[in-house]
Amino acid sequence: MSIFKVTAATIGETKRGYKVFKLQLNKSIWATKLFPLRKLDRKYDKLYQTYLERKSMSFLEGKYISVSISQSEYGYQFSSISSFDVLADFKKEVDSSEGIVFYTRLPIYDFLVSMKRDIEDDGSIKIKSEFGDMRVSKEGVCYQFDSSHDKLNLNNINMIFKQFYENVDLPGDSDGKKSYYKISMTDTAIVRMDNHVKVSYKMTTSGDYNKWIAKKVLKIGEQLPDDHIQFLKNR
Repeated sequence: MSIFKVTAATIGETKRGYKVFKLQLNKSIWATKLFPLRKLDRKYDKLYQTYLERKSMSFLEGKYISVSISQSEYGYQFSSISSFDVLADFKKEVDSSEGIVFYTRLPIYDFLVSMKRDIEDDGSIKIKSEFGDMRVSKEGVCYQFDSSHDKLNLNNINMIFKQFYENVDLPGDSDGKKSYYKISMTDTAIVRMDNHVKVSYKMTTSGDYNKWIAKKVLKIGEQLPDDHIQFLKNR
């Protein structure tokens, strides 16, 4: 996904008579997408449903959208739009976080780089908020900057992980699948991965599952245990 400004939006038609959405992105790229053909696809296509409600594509003009585009011999196509208004959606995420660390799927970091925003010493970029020095990392982690060494942060998470969690021998399940620790940026934490298996005792297997579930152990912004703090001080 990338962020583009919609500078024009309209409806077009292919040589075979199929309707297409047409978006001009950043005043330079025209990207198209076929109208959904199946009734079920039309029902769950947000762009199509919004177009039907408003009877126009003008609601996108001037907005920054998060969209996936590709190029072929026929030009540019877009497959999906994850946000129809990136700036408004990201502001909602920041406001609802109330200054607590969170992960955003919106490609905000690359967008701010393209807007020539200053990059801080830790590689992050400052974002506007009511919660002090909020920043976004290249990995999509949004956090309140803290220069102290007694909390988990992006500068020390790898050191803490390697010293206290990497390759720790954990119990396994009946099939020999062992739990393990890893860094998960989407969870903004060091997590423990445990294998969960459920097998139904019926003729059907519809309720069965075999999956790994992440349990947060230490979250970015949380106070470090004393031995973790001592380790960082002695480095």
